[in-house]
Amino acid sequence: MKTIFVIGKGGVGKTTCAAAAALLSSRRQRTLVVSLDPAHNLGDVLGVPLSGRAQEVATGLWAGEVDMEAAISSYLEESARKLKDMYGYLKALNIEGYLDTIRLSPGIEEYATLEAVEEILAEGDERYELIVFDTPPTGLTLRVLALPKVSLLWGDRLMRLRREILNKRAAVEKIHGERRFVLDGKEFSLSTTEEKDGVMQELLRYTERVRRVNELQTDPARTTVMPVMNPDRLSLFETARAFATLEKLNMPVGALVVNKCTGKKEEVELIARAEAELQRPARKIPLLEVEPVGMDAVEQVSSCLDLEEWLPHG
Repeated sequence: MKTIFVIGKGGVGKTTCAAAAALLSSRRQRTLVVSLDPAHNLGDVLGVPLSGRAQEVATGLWAGEVDMEAAISSYLEESARKLKDMYGYLKALNIEGYLDTIRLSPGIEEYATLEAVEEILAEGDERYELIVFDTPPTGLTLRVLALPKVSLLWGDRLMRLRREILNKRAAVEKIHGERRFVLDGKEFSLSTTEEKDGVMQELLRYTERVRRVNELQTDPARTTVMPVMNPDRLSLFETARAFATLEKLNMPVGALVVNKCTGKKEEVELIARAEAELQRPARKIPLLEVEPVGMDAVEQVSSCLDLEEWLPHG
């Protein structure tokens, strides 16, 4: 399975370009286009009501919109469940307070989005040959794309700390014997080995999941980024910053899409500048007379694209 991440600042036409690329792909392979943007309009562009459950909207083409509020709630509830399973012996643990606290914590939306991406990739691995992600505006998207790499660093550090804890527990157990205690009629014992330690096992599972995502993101044979911008200076500045981050993340980037082109002299000059600075060819989509809505409009936009410039090869 291969993936394309369509990125760009809000309002440049990412969703339309994502739908157009997916429609092109569906002519040759089973394709899913899915929106991760909380302000969904993929269904509006396709002219089909969408939900969190992917549905076939054309031959070989499936589409869906992730409910980010539901994704955040699911992430928090699953995190709380795991915490309770691992630290159930701490009677003072306030799960409800924990949820209330981290719901408003920085990074929750990013982690919930990453988990949604993980689930889509896992579920789609056997069903689709290509998944096109219509992403949130650039800032949030880049933070989500950076999470696997950051999480691997944190995961490795946390596992080292956990091993130190387990080693110290084992040393104490050799002297005093295994420690057991009863709470609310249930017997607990502190684990001293990685195999029996719930915290370590969860860390191992988590780092393995994010490692798979990180490997996918950085593999040019499986993933490509489609950057979308408008022919204006602010859009170019933000796209250039995105390129710098993507380079640090080692993510493969395809040709540049410049949407809403009118052919004015200043736009032609800016596009030439973008090609020179970003070292990518620009594929221009003209400014349409009416907002593109429905399959016919998406078809019109797709005629301006050559999927080979973004399709991962390998």
